[in-house]
Amino acid sequence: MLVTWSTYGQDGWQVLELAGTTPSALTAARRWIEGRLTTLSENDRLDTVMVAEELLENAYRHADGPDQLRIHHAHDPCKVTVAVADVGAGEPRIRVPDHSGGRGLLVVDQVCAEWGASAHDDGKLVWGRVDCDDPDSS
Repeated sequence: MLVTWSTYGQDGWQVLELAGTTPSALTAARRWIEGRLTTLSENDRLDTVMVAEELLENAYRHADGPDQLRIHHAHDPCKVTVAVADVGAGEPRIRVPDHSGGRGLLVVDQVCAEWGASAHDDGKLVWGRVDCDDPDSS
């Protein structure tokens, strides 16, 4: 499934509105996403939450904050896609870490089976897909 600005409206996507929030909303967003992944193993849940946190943090840092956190949990095979929509125009890129940061997308790149971004007139959507072992799919 290619993740674009409009695919979140398809069946299975859950959306948390975040427009106008501050970085303190990360705690609530973490709880929200954890509550939707209760069937995953602890390791898969932690990986997925970590990806969400990195994408959200990047939106706060580089794009005046996220508008939405989106999640799609597919079964058979188990894959969880996390997407963060923001109004920023810049394209995310992996960079060499330094004292100011640069580790977020490295983490996303290591944890996700794939990740990417799609542009839209109103901003962009940055997403990552985590492969998982879901007890409900057996």
